[in-house]
Amino acid sequence: MKVLITGDSGLLGKGLIETKPSNVEAQGVHLRKSINLQNKNISQSLDIRSKKCVERLFKKEKYDVVVHAAGIASVDHVKNNYAESLESNIVGTLNISSACRKSGAYLIYISSNAVFDGKSPPYSEDCKPNPINEYGEIKFECERLIEKTMPFASIVRPILMYGWNYTQGRPNPVTWVLQKLKQGQKINLVDDVWENPIYNLDCARAVWKIVEQKISGKIHLAGPEVVNRYQLGMLIAKVFGLDQNLISPVPSSTFSELAPRPPNTSFLTKKMLDLLRIKPCNLEEGLNHIKINYSLK
Repeated sequence: MKVLITGDSGLLGKGLIETKPSNVEAQGVHLRKSINLQNKNISQSLDIRSKKCVERLFKKEKYDVVVHAAGIASVDHVKNNYAESLESNIVGTLNISSACRKSGAYLIYISSNAVFDGKSPPYSEDCKPNPINEYGEIKFECERLIEKTMPFASIVRPILMYGWNYTQGRPNPVTWVLQKLKQGQKINLVDDVWENPIYNLDCARAVWKIVEQKISGKIHLAGPEVVNRYQLGMLIAKVFGLDQNLISPVPSSTFSELAPRPPNTSFLTKKMLDLLRIKPCNLEEGLNHIKINYSLK
């Protein structure tokens, strides 16, 4: 099975390569010009905003499956760079989905919990989206684009993914906290935004199950524990033996310059557990796996 991973330089892309089944031939594309990828021999730089570039790739290669994880994913970057973010997400998704439709490739679109307003948790796949920031609006629009043009595609919504990112990659809530605490910096973490974080390797294993089963429709991917960012930060400090006194709880209103965050977008994961038979690890298990397998190397 030949699988294309767009955005393979991201946290999910890294996880997909690390958990790739033996019967899969994976290729990846990303926009970063210089990044040390573990799969550099099967990865290349490609701008998915260019229809010609995407069409050229699909003429050269015949893919059975495309996992579309590319696109600007920083909520605050989207707020401050809306036009660029539209091109990266909407135009890029249109080009990839069009190429999949024409070539007959099965598409898995990676969306986000940001499509919900966080007022009525926990959210199942059937709940109605109502985004409250620009990033959520863009991801919801991409979902509608996929639904209207590729009804047999899968729309996957991971929530607050964490793991060990590439050195040049965008930090996630765990690696950001680790970096700050190891430098002895004091940090403020919000205590009024709740999610059930998922380890990137568990998220990747779930995606490979979707690839295997060719599931259509929406599916939520999340971990078993609902926590706020302050609680997550305190657990990170505990597991890694760092100073918890450097962490202070604050309300999200402290960061008024940032894009608004939905208060609680925690997911119901019945479909993940029943259909995919993926039981994700808890936070302490995930953090210990990072500590033993990545951070101590």
